[in-house]
Amino acid sequence: MPNIEIQKCLKENIINIKNTFHDTSDLIVRNIKVGFEGSFEIGIVYLDGIIDLDIIQNYVVKPLLEQFKTAGFEESIIDQIIERIIESADVKTTTQYKELTDAIVQGNTVLLINGYRKGIIIPSPNWVERSIEAAIGERTARGPQIGLTEKMKTNINLIRSSLKTPDFCVETVEFGSFSPTSVSVLYIEDIVDKRILKEVKKRLKSLTIKYVLSERVLEDVLEGKPKSFFPRVRHSERIDGVVSSLFEGRVVVIVDGYPFAIIAPALFIDFMHAPDDYHISMGRFTNRIMRLIAFILAVYLPGVYITIANFHKDDLPGKISKAIISKDELLPTFWEIFILLFLIRMLVDVAFRLPKSGVILVSLIGTIVIGETAVTAKLIHPVSLIVIGITALSSFLGANRGLVAPDATLRMLFLIIANFFGFNGLIIATTILIIYMVSLKSVGVPYLSPLIPFKMQELKDTFYREDLQKLIKSKHTYTRR
Repeated sequence: MPNIEIQKCLKENIINIKNTFHDTSDLIVRNIKVGFEGSFEIGIVYLDGIIDLDIIQNYVVKPLLEQFKTAGFEESIIDQIIERIIESADVKTTTQYKELTDAIVQGNTVLLINGYRKGIIIPSPNWVERSIEAAIGERTARGPQIGLTEKMKTNINLIRSSLKTPDFCVETVEFGSFSPTSVSVLYIEDIVDKRILKEVKKRLKSLTIKYVLSERVLEDVLEGKPKSFFPRVRHSERIDGVVSSLFEGRVVVIVDGYPFAIIAPALFIDFMHAPDDYHISMGRFTNRIMRLIAFILAVYLPGVYITIANFHKDDLPGKISKAIISKDELLPTFWEIFILLFLIRMLVDVAFRLPKSGVILVSLIGTIVIGETAVTAKLIHPVSLIVIGITALSSFLGANRGLVAPDATLRMLFLIIANFFGFNGLIIATTILIIYMVSLKSVGVPYLSPLIPFKMQELKDTFYREDLQKLIKSKHTYTRR
């Protein structure tokens, strides 16, 4: 509906609202008369099913139906209703139809008074939401287990329960000209990097869309251009993960309706971290190194195996060459690896989308097809299976951290390069990859920092975790170029 003003005639206003909502059956309009001898006609408008009827009944309808006891006051009827009758903590008024209809869609109740060009908006939403649960995708052995939910207000409530400071700031805006969705930008005033905050707000402000289909649309605009298969923002479904990021001077974006927080900036080294790194003492020097090695194995291992099979099998001792290189198998080594990678990808996709009852069956069929039968029939060499098994396990280690796309893209790219150019091709491709990663930025921060450009004081929380007391006392700073 165009942004026109509310009319004086109540019936005309009600007709316009019904037309805007296409006479939907869950739009409820109740007309009541209040004041001395019913001198004022009021229309109460709301969408059934998304409001708390008890609030409207007890704090709006009931008080309105009582006789006014304010004859000695000179306020207008609207002021009397807002200031003396409606028992709600937050009441707004508007003269615009667009604000009125938007308020109804968002679970508010609207009051319209015959003869007045102003509507009263009373918050009364009662959205259905799931209960607070443990984070599923970022499970940890120790530390807080609470995960985010689909309701933004609930998430902010949970974050405030851990961040008890008046410096915690929330800025909420709406995106979507057709179906508005609330988006909140969270930061700690005295800690946040102001340049990062400014850049995040600038990029969000440039977003013009009809509706928010997924939080991915906000991730895309925050990552900016050029596009890359490396994630330059990361998401978290854990309250402690969000709070930790805020303490590090980052900016967090929460989208209403999605149980994930978007965190910026996100540097490459951040994807080697895990939430329980800060809750256990074991592995503070080795866990992140292990994840980095796993990432390297997932990317390079198939390519290295192909290179040895194609170009260096004669350089190996005879027994080793016979043991690890295809000889009697039907398929060449390259196609063995390629088909196995494709089948593993299919199994993963099927396992995530089938009902739980069918996952065991798929696992059994996958084991039979990819494993023993293929080897017995001499379609695939046993070492090829081992290589792909190690590759799959290594890639799963970084899957919930957002490294699936880089893993899969680089692995296939290096596999093809290794098949044609061997180790020389892999070395050149790796050099180009490092140069490419150096050129990337996350909301203006170099993607490989604090390694490139090197920043000694920031190494305390990279490939190892420094003593927690030192980390808490220190201030994170982000390199800008």
